[in-house]
Amino acid sequence: MAALEAAFVAMNGGGRACAVSSGTAALLLALHGLGVKAGMTVAVPSYSCSALLNAVNMAGARPVPVDVRPDDFTVDPASVERLAPDAVAVIAVHTFGATAQVAALKSSGRLVIEDCCQSLGGRQGLVGDASVYSFYATKIITGGQGGLVWSQAAEVAEAARDYREFDCRETYVPRFNFQMTDIQAAMIESQFVRLDEIRSRRRTIRSRYLAVMRALTGAGWRLQAGLDEATHLPYRFILVAPDSNARDAMKERLERDNVASIVPIERYELLHRYLNADSRHYPVSEMLADRALSIPLYPGLSDDEVDSVCEVLGRAA
Repeated sequence: MAALEAAFVAMNGGGRACAVSSGTAALLLALHGLGVKAGMTVAVPSYSCSALLNAVNMAGARPVPVDVRPDDFTVDPASVERLAPDAVAVIAVHTFGATAQVAALKSSGRLVIEDCCQSLGGRQGLVGDASVYSFYATKIITGGQGGLVWSQAAEVAEAARDYREFDCRETYVPRFNFQMTDIQAAMIESQFVRLDEIRSRRRTIRSRYLAVMRALTGAGWRLQAGLDEATHLPYRFILVAPDSNARDAMKERLERDNVASIVPIERYELLHRYLNADSRHYPVSEMLADRALSIPLYPGLSDDEVDSVCEVLGRAA
C-alpha cells in the first residue's frame, strides 16, 4: 500500500494519502478526517450513486440531496444554498470526468470533499479539503475493489489511517478494518503508470465520436460539457436526448446493431428519490435520468469497434 500512496502524493505534488478497501470507505474516512460529526448536514448531488448516502449516514451525519448543473452534471452551488443552507460540507462529484465547481462551493465556507472516483488522471482533486478515489472494477484503473483518501492537510489522511489501523493499538477508540490488500495495491499501482496512455486513448475515442455527433446535435441532442480541456479524462460519453422517447429509441437502435449502451443513472436511483424528497426541487437530475444515454468509452475498444459505433451513430443522425 505504501508504494501506491506514494504514487498519489507524487501525482498531486505533496499532501498525504491513505489507501482503503473501497471508494465508500474513502468517503466515510474523509468525512471522519474533516471532523464531520453526528447530526451535521452534508450536501450531496442527487444525480450520483448511493455510496454518497451510505458514507454520510455511516458517519452519523444527515445527507441532503441537491440538484446538479444542466451543462456538466456537477453539483449546483445555487442548489446547495437553496436546499441545504445548513450544510457544513459538500461532496462534489466530478461527474463522468467533468470538473465540479469546487472553488465556488468553498467560497461559502463549507468543507468540500472532491469525489474523483470518475476523474482519476484528469488533474482534479487539488482544491477541496480532501479528495477520494475508487478502484472498483468499472473505474479508470482497478484492483477489483479499493479506494483512497488524499488531502493536502496531513491530519486528514492521518485520521483516516488511524481509523484503518484497527488492531494491536495501545489505546482503544472505535476503528474498523478498512485496509486494502497488498495484492490489490500492486494491481492498481501497475496500472497507475499507464494513466497518460489511458487518458490519451479515452480522449481519442471521444474525439472520434464528436466528429459524427454534429448531425445529431442539430436534431436536438447535446453532449455533456466540461470535458474539452486537455487535462480532463473522459469517463463516459453521454448523449442527452431531446426527450425520453428519443433516448429510448436510440438505445434500441444501438442494441440492434450490437452496440451496448446504458442509462447511467435511472430515475429510481436519484438520491432525492431514495430519500422521498420532493422531485420538483431537482428538475435537472430528473431530466438527466430521463434523457441521458452512455455509449462505450474505454481504452480496450479496438479501432474497428470504435468505427462500428461511429457508423451506427452516423446512421442514427
